[in-house]
Amino acid sequence: MVYLEPAKKHRPPSEDPSTGIRLGVFLGIVVVLFGIIVFRLWFLQVLSGDHYVSLANDNRVRTVSLEAPRGVVKDRDGEVLVENRAGLSVGVLPMDLKNGSDVLARLAGVLDVPYEDIKAKVDKAKQQDPYRVVVLAEDVSETPTVAYLKEHSLEFPGVRVQKSYLRSYPRGPFAAHILGYVGEISEDELNEERFRTLSAGAQVGKGGVESSYDSFLRGIDGRRQIEVDADGRPKQLLETDNPIPGNNLILTIDSQLQEAAEQAIVEGIERAHAGDFEEADAGVVVAMDPRTGEIMAMTSYPDYDPSVWVGGISEKNYEMLNDPAAKNPLFNRAANGLYPAASTFKTFVAATALREGLVGWDTLANCTGRYTVSDQMLRCWNIDGHGEVNLVEAIMESCDVFFYQLGEIFFQQEGPVLQEGVRRFGFGQTSGIDLPGESRGRVPDKDWKRQFGETDELKIWTPGDDVNLCIGQGYLLVTPLQLAVAYSAVANKGKVLVPHLGRQITDPSGSIIHEFQTEVRGELDLAGDTYAALYKGLEMVTSDPLGTAHEAWKGFPIAVAGKTGTAEKLPDDDYAWFVGYAPIDNPEIVVVALIEKGGHGSNVAAPVVRRVMEAYFRTGDTGLGDIEATE
Repeated sequence: MVYLEPAKKHRPPSEDPSTGIRLGVFLGIVVVLFGIIVFRLWFLQVLSGDHYVSLANDNRVRTVSLEAPRGVVKDRDGEVLVENRAGLSVGVLPMDLKNGSDVLARLAGVLDVPYEDIKAKVDKAKQQDPYRVVVLAEDVSETPTVAYLKEHSLEFPGVRVQKSYLRSYPRGPFAAHILGYVGEISEDELNEERFRTLSAGAQVGKGGVESSYDSFLRGIDGRRQIEVDADGRPKQLLETDNPIPGNNLILTIDSQLQEAAEQAIVEGIERAHAGDFEEADAGVVVAMDPRTGEIMAMTSYPDYDPSVWVGGISEKNYEMLNDPAAKNPLFNRAANGLYPAASTFKTFVAATALREGLVGWDTLANCTGRYTVSDQMLRCWNIDGHGEVNLVEAIMESCDVFFYQLGEIFFQQEGPVLQEGVRRFGFGQTSGIDLPGESRGRVPDKDWKRQFGETDELKIWTPGDDVNLCIGQGYLLVTPLQLAVAYSAVANKGKVLVPHLGRQITDPSGSIIHEFQTEVRGELDLAGDTYAALYKGLEMVTSDPLGTAHEAWKGFPIAVAGKTGTAEKLPDDDYAWFVGYAPIDNPEIVVVALIEKGGHGSNVAAPVVRRVMEAYFRTGDTGLGDIEATE
């Protein structure tokens, strides 16, 4: 049986409501999409137009930094100690680096630099500033390295060869610890306020006056804008801002005196070896003008050649400089080395005792060669004793027993009278010299020992501590520079000066833009008769037959005052000290000499000072034979 359904009526599309709805939705979507496109075009072309123009220019224009030459460093007479020479550096512009791993691997082979080191530098530069050329090698040879890179430039996209200024040290190791060297700025330095305008890769002073006067010596870099093609190849020069050279630094150093000091240390070490102190291997000389605070010579031996840092120090050279067998040549013993002052300190102990009225110049002590303190037997360096001596004679003969006696007197005073007295000369504090990292030294007292004593018993200040301090031993530590400042204060009758190496700053044309002046940081406030006693004792050290340095100064044509010292620094051999100033009536120069593990100040360090004085007074060789050791 067949059932037939009635035929359905079909409405025309225009009469179907669902079709209209779908069409409306579609048209709405089209309108919205079109609106989004129009808005995006407006945003990109109007609101962000400048930004994208800038990006387009970055892809079209390269800015090349033009390094400014650092200022020249000269001695007081105009002799050039540090200058610049032209060099070539090889770097990479990260944004132009294509197939980076392959390019860097090839570049590592050409430069003979580990691939890992190059990659690390480039990866770091990408994060910091991909538009800056990161230098990978400095002082690169024109042939074959640079020639090969230019010949195969298509194989090294993004690699740049640039002209640079490299430091040159015409006299090699001469005055190395004064001058310092230049190197790439570190991450820690980038965070320092004085380097806030610099970016990674900048060259800054490292040590010495290169560091202290970096802001003067460092010029202002220029820039050159170059239009490049799609492959980064230069098309045309757009704009150039020339670099501004750094200012020049004129030092207080006298090169002839500096050279004499460096030679004298070597001679002093040889004297120590001849006297069976075969472990002697290092020394210091500081020569200072007691009228102005100018440092005329400062040398620390062993030294190093600053040129090893030019272009980046090799791993081999770095290991050599830090090898214990090299005796720490990078260390400036003059301003940073800490030593017991030994008998050179007695001058300041005597001055403090006289100032406080605890003794007079004619106070006597009977030196039998022995002295007992708190049931402990102490000996004088002269085991036979000096007999009855007053303060002046005690300085002349460096009598330990006299100063042992002073130590017990100081112990009986209220408060740290001795410590406060010697601090007036500049001990236990930095001198303020224009060098980085100067050591403070140490003047121990009850508070210091209470804080640093290892046991309850060792935290107690005893008479023996003051006794040891009075002969410059015990916990006392000084730098050779501090001794130069302190003896200058004696020589100039009371002015504690700030020592300095900078004399003038000049612009590139040579015009003076700054001149350093004498700076007084304190006054000793000593009575005239105190100076008279000190001067007499120090003069007799060299002039009287009983003086501890009489043999070392016999026949010298200029009257010299001074003080010997022989410091115990266990387990080493004794350290040899001598400090002298001259002429006695109107001192122009103070010289401090130290020979580490050199034995006696009288026959090892005193001749070093004599050699420096010969150079200063231009006496020529005044004759210096074998000297019998006293203190």
